[in-house]
Amino acid sequence: MKDNLYLGLATGILAPFLVIVLFYLFRFTYLTPGEFIRQALVLKVYLKIIAIGVFFADLGIFYLFLREKKNNAAKGVILAVFVFFFLMLLFSFF
Repeated sequence: MKDNLYLGLATGILAPFLVIVLFYLFRFTYLTPGEFIRQALVLKVYLKIIAIGVFFADLGIFYLFLREKKNNAAKGVILAVFVFFFLMLLFSFF
């Protein structure tokens, strides 16, 4: 595996969605995916769900990259966290 900033950015952006899908599969299987998204929007918890996904996924990936001495990839994960932060900040005003 290469030590690449773009690799870290891509995994940092995609991994939270995997955590959210796993969260849905283990906890909310009685809802359809559309109902899950609609309920998250109605209850206004979608930013919290995304934040949990970002925290758990990116923390684990960041630690993994640091342990494997892939510093540039770890920087990409931090960049992905900042991207999510600014997007969530933008969407919190609307």
